[in-house]
Amino acid sequence: MGKPPFGMITVRRGLLASVAVSALLALAPHAVAQQIVPASFFSQVPTSSGEQMAVSANTMVFDSRTDTVVAQGNVGISFQGYRATADRAIYYQSSGRVELVGNVAFIDPDGIEYVADRVELEDGFREGFVQSLTVAFPDGTFFTAADTTFNEGVERVYNEGTYAPCGTCIDEDGNRIGWTVKAARIVTDESEQVIYFEQPSLQLLGVSVIALPWLSLPTDEDIELPVLSYDDRYGVGISLPFFRYRIADGSLAVTPTIYTNQGVGVAADWQQRVGDLSYTVNTSGVYQLNPGAYDGLGDRPVRGSLQTTGRFTGIEDWTLGWSYTTFTDPGYMPDYRVATGTQTNQVYGQYLTTETYADIRVQQFVPLGTFATWAAHEASANRQALTHPNARVDHVVDLDNDAGRVEIAGKLLGLTRAADDVSGLFDGRRYVHGYEGQSVHAVMQASWTNQYIVPGGLTVSPYLGLRGDAAGYDGASGRADAPEARSLLSATPIAALDVRYPIMARMTGATTVIEPIGQLVYRGGEAVPGITNNDSQTFVFEDTNLFSFNRFSGADRQETGLRANLGGQFQTSFDDGGWLGGILGQSFHLAGKNGFNVDDGTTAGVGSGMNADASYLVAGLQGGYGGLSGGAKAQFDPENGEIPRAQIGLAGEIDDYLLTANYVYIAENPTLGTTADRHEVQIGGRAPLQGYWTATGSVAWDLATNQWLETQAALEYDDSYLAFGAGVQLTGPTHRRPDDLRFGVNFSLSTAGRNTLVGFDYDFTEF
Repeated sequence: MGKPPFGMITVRRGLLASVAVSALLALAPHAVAQQIVPASFFSQVPTSSGEQMAVSANTMVFDSRTDTVVAQGNVGISFQGYRATADRAIYYQSSGRVELVGNVAFIDPDGIEYVADRVELEDGFREGFVQSLTVAFPDGTFFTAADTTFNEGVERVYNEGTYAPCGTCIDEDGNRIGWTVKAARIVTDESEQVIYFEQPSLQLLGVSVIALPWLSLPTDEDIELPVLSYDDRYGVGISLPFFRYRIADGSLAVTPTIYTNQGVGVAADWQQRVGDLSYTVNTSGVYQLNPGAYDGLGDRPVRGSLQTTGRFTGIEDWTLGWSYTTFTDPGYMPDYRVATGTQTNQVYGQYLTTETYADIRVQQFVPLGTFATWAAHEASANRQALTHPNARVDHVVDLDNDAGRVEIAGKLLGLTRAADDVSGLFDGRRYVHGYEGQSVHAVMQASWTNQYIVPGGLTVSPYLGLRGDAAGYDGASGRADAPEARSLLSATPIAALDVRYPIMARMTGATTVIEPIGQLVYRGGEAVPGITNNDSQTFVFEDTNLFSFNRFSGADRQETGLRANLGGQFQTSFDDGGWLGGILGQSFHLAGKNGFNVDDGTTAGVGSGMNADASYLVAGLQGGYGGLSGGAKAQFDPENGEIPRAQIGLAGEIDDYLLTANYVYIAENPTLGTTADRHEVQIGGRAPLQGYWTATGSVAWDLATNQWLETQAALEYDDSYLAFGAGVQLTGPTHRRPDDLRFGVNFSLSTAGRNTLVGFDYDFTEF
């Protein structure tokens, strides 16, 4: 949370209600000045009203030499109609005395002012001052207490204390916001850098919602609070952070969880930093009382997982690290919301300087999910490749005298796959995402580029490069379409020229820049330089990659031959703040082999519009004015006049009211599994309600079948510190989950700066 050490507690100007106090003093009625504070002055101040005293000062520090807490600089106090100002306020902890020193002035409720150079507070004024001592941190978090004891280098004790990340937790309109933790005692231990809460209770919007026996919080780590979750198989889950204990620069957290349908689970998290090494070990498990609620390998009494990560930064410019995951069964982590998807076991090294970046990894990809048997999981894992290594390097040199930039890049990918990775059947064909066996592909590329502006404003950017590839494959796959065992060496010369001519036009109320663009790109190597294709399997030709020299995402495929990219873009800025921008163009294959026409068993290039001599025409348009914005992009096939793909999005926001509309069209393409035209429109909105409440909703319609597709609605509260809400989703008959009704809740606690400490959300796509 960015807190200073306990031994150097400082309260910044304004964090102790200085604005409120200053306003009270400034608006006070004209007072008659007296030179002596009457002996009966403090005895008149009430002591048991329960009202909190407002104390403001430029700084508040602990002085270990005199065992005092000193508020100094423009000290202001307001309490029960009494007001006081001074240069300094000194709290002597050993005796309990409180003194105001320097230009002291008191004003009673009748407006009479008393001044002095030094005054000792008594009775209700002294007690109110001590009770109002606040320790505040730069992010707005502070502690308050009925009474406070400061001890140098050991601990501070806050009796009847409050931990408040939202400061006063009152917004500018006087509404209570956020969350706090109240405790019988809060002990901050500097030697261990831990905050201990005794008999803590969590308060949301000032209302206590749950109490715990105790809670501990390392000052450099996130607070951990109870979490409520639900799943129809484990029931309601209540996670209770039991304790977090710091040991030898490390911390151990133990969190038991009670599941209404499965019993008790427990998680233990260990974190430690030893010099330049930091690492974590996270383990969790559950003894299931109703294991039959889960299918396949999840139907077992004991389930759990173990994860570890680490980083070492002791070598200059290098970071070394690892991550590893293991489990009793592959369904445990997603079933109990520990993790989803595919986990990566790896060791890696990264090197980073101003000119050079390098990364090398050895990786194993472990699938998670429901599997009937270990053999089924092993079959899925065998389709995932082991990388040994996956490495890349980039080095950039800017030449002197504006002579351009030289870039040297390299990549090395070694793979072992135990089984062919084959997709489902699309239009009578199966695509192969990876072949069984061992393969290796090394790439090295050197390039030079520069930009020249010739008289008249024409911008010319030449590019020269040379790429070398070395690849090998052992031919272990038994598929008829798999490549044979072989190796290759190839070189690819690259030359490109980018020419642009920006033209500025000034019209009434607007300035427009129009930029025609022409590119010539030549690549003379093999379209499949890596024998197999492991990393270049997806591609959509659109406005964002219209003017790219090589549109494939990985190294196993590359564009080849001579290609021209022609088009232009414009940008209009209106004097009233509106804007409009667009791009339009087409790519032409002029000579040589077209890399998008190579059939390597994957979907790369299939239906992309780049496999013809003249590609699809692609366009994009975006604009905005005030709270209105929108955009559209589309592909157009000039050969048959059809539109293979189009997308339109519009949004309008006024006074926190938001309305959105989106339309998606994808033409039928059985070779990619799209058996019918896809027409979908979605309309959504957000409306602010009273306070921090918001209502959201959306509805989607399948125009192709003229059927309702999906609707969602949610009611949410969010004041930047506390957020919670509930949502519902109902799908129609053409949805990928037809006629499905789901409910979800969200809850999160945050500090200033939107750092979420604890929370969970509903994401209907995860179900």
